[in-house]
Amino acid sequence: MTVEGAKTSLAPPIWVLAMAVSAANVGISVLSPAIPQMRDDLMVTSDEAQLVLSAFLIMLGVGQLIAGSLSDRIGRRPVLVYGSLLFVLSGLGALFSTSIEMLIAMRIFQGLGAATCMAMGRVIISDSFQRAEAGRQMSTITMFQSIVPLLGFAFGGMLADLVGWRGSVGLMVVTAAIVFTGASLLLAESRDPSIKPVPASRIIFVYGQLLATPLFITNAMMAATVTAVFFAMGGFLPYEFKRLGSSAFEFGLYFSATPLGYMCGNSLSRSFGPRLGLDRAALIGSVFSVATVSVLLVLALGGIATEPAISALLFCYGVANGLIVANSLVGAIRAAGPHSGAATGLCGALQMACSAGLGSLVIWLGGDADFRLAIGICWVMTAVGLMCSLEAMRRRAAA
Repeated sequence: MTVEGAKTSLAPPIWVLAMAVSAANVGISVLSPAIPQMRDDLMVTSDEAQLVLSAFLIMLGVGQLIAGSLSDRIGRRPVLVYGSLLFVLSGLGALFSTSIEMLIAMRIFQGLGAATCMAMGRVIISDSFQRAEAGRQMSTITMFQSIVPLLGFAFGGMLADLVGWRGSVGLMVVTAAIVFTGASLLLAESRDPSIKPVPASRIIFVYGQLLATPLFITNAMMAATVTAVFFAMGGFLPYEFKRLGSSAFEFGLYFSATPLGYMCGNSLSRSFGPRLGLDRAALIGSVFSVATVSVLLVLALGGIATEPAISALLFCYGVANGLIVANSLVGAIRAAGPHSGAATGLCGALQMACSAGLGSLVIWLGGDADFRLAIGICWVMTAVGLMCSLEAMRRRAAA
């Protein structure tokens, strides 16, 4: 099959890559609505319950650093196959966990497995297509990726109401198994064998070099800040919706507006991104994200943030993310030159480190009980993302 803009005549199966990149969203979206229920069932504190999300996010970051560099040495396909298998097995362990300690341990391994899936899905796109087409295909993947949490939040909440939080974990196992099967049977190797991998002794140097590359770090942090806000909202909003009288299923339906908006934003990016350019599309999304969270903050401060109003603004925030994430990630990976695998891993690590840190910080400061505080912190993060976007555009124009 010949694809216009592809580097090779055989394009990778996009649906497999879309499911792989969606692994992180599956690991969060289907469990997030059930967090208050899991907290009560295991008789733990909100801080301990948050670790179920934060541990997963931290290992998503660490795992992508490992997976990205490893794939530069042994290839993309084996890393994806064995990583998705780990995601399946650790999901089964989480399903049968009898304590919060065991559940957190299994979530750590789940995070590692999901990390390899996410990193490999992205870098295979970069391997397989030219720059403009890579941005378009990345938008396609993230558009499909948004369908997973769209269904995950709603279905995860329904499973939590019907059969408990373990039903949500079981759904993760099924989706991980689909990724493993697709990668094993349908995916070919995409790494360019003519590019010599970086020696293991120089990997840390490469990461340091990337962090010191302005165009890489501005694009990577742009994606990291908006992703962090999304995951943080998934951690504190269940408590606010519970105070407003919503069930886990109702919260899942309301919060699914975010991935629905994300899907629409990616559709816009796919249609208009090539004409606007990566940097301009991301800047438009960054401005829109700050505006959206600003309105939400005003509603929260005024005590008039209702479930429908929050949901409508979450949709708008999702649209902004759809314009930002794919374009900024491609911009960061392209700025890394031959170290695309390491760059993909580092981008993912920054996204997950910011997400885990912000989510835990919000809960630790009392964001589960004070909605205004939580939204205020999120506003600061979106403002940082906007500054990164402006700097990235300035750097690109000066290059």
